[in-house]
Amino acid sequence: MPQSDLETSSPQALRQVNESVKKRLILFDIDGTLLDPGTLARKLIDEVVKEVTGQSPELQVTDVAGFSDPVIIRMALAKLGQTDGDISATVDDILHRYLRRLQEKYPEYEKPRLYDDAMPLVAACKLCGWHVGLLSGNLREAAKVKLRRFGIWEKFAFGVFGDDAVSRDDLLWVAREHAWDALAEAYTYDRMILVGDTPNDARIATANGVRSLIVCRRPEWKRKIIQHNPTWLVDSFKNVDKIVDWFKGD
Repeated sequence: MPQSDLETSSPQALRQVNESVKKRLILFDIDGTLLDPGTLARKLIDEVVKEVTGQSPELQVTDVAGFSDPVIIRMALAKLGQTDGDISATVDDILHRYLRRLQEKYPEYEKPRLYDDAMPLVAACKLCGWHVGLLSGNLREAAKVKLRRFGIWEKFAFGVFGDDAVSRDDLLWVAREHAWDALAEAYTYDRMILVGDTPNDARIATANGVRSLIVCRRPEWKRKIIQHNPTWLVDSFKNVDKIVDWFKGD
């Protein structure tokens, strides 16, 4: 709106312009960002793949971090040389078994912990009037199991998950569609911010022109994260005021 128009606009119109400028959609990853999930999920996937195929892919943290659950399983099968033909039925079988075991075992699993600096940032974003959602490679029901363990599933307005797209790379545009369905709000990429912890989080944000706040929970990943040009790389979310001020900018 030109300056002359702003000068003659009503207070209501000015408020609408101001709110439009301030609108943000903050999307949080789960594992490594909001919480340390422990190793149970990875071990369960490994266990189920071995049960179905007779071989263990011996998954390491680098085989799962930043990838969606369906992609993790496809990569595990590829690691075992199972790439011929349509493996969709096998992937679906493994996902079903994995989810059932996660639902049984995760609520009593002792290793997960919620990062102390995570939810204060979520709360601060809400105080600014921004919508806060989830963007995670977990299956939706797996994400629910993990977050309900800490009573925070309902803290997020909506989410996009590993069963919403074939690849994690597609989740940002899916998030725009889901935001419209859940919030009746349209967001352009320049009004979205991805909060994550892996090189892959930085990569998909950069590729889509979305700002990223990447927390380096594992120092050994720092160099690779930097290679994917995160907008801002931090060691923690403890400086909430500074982060929120940065979120407000362009």
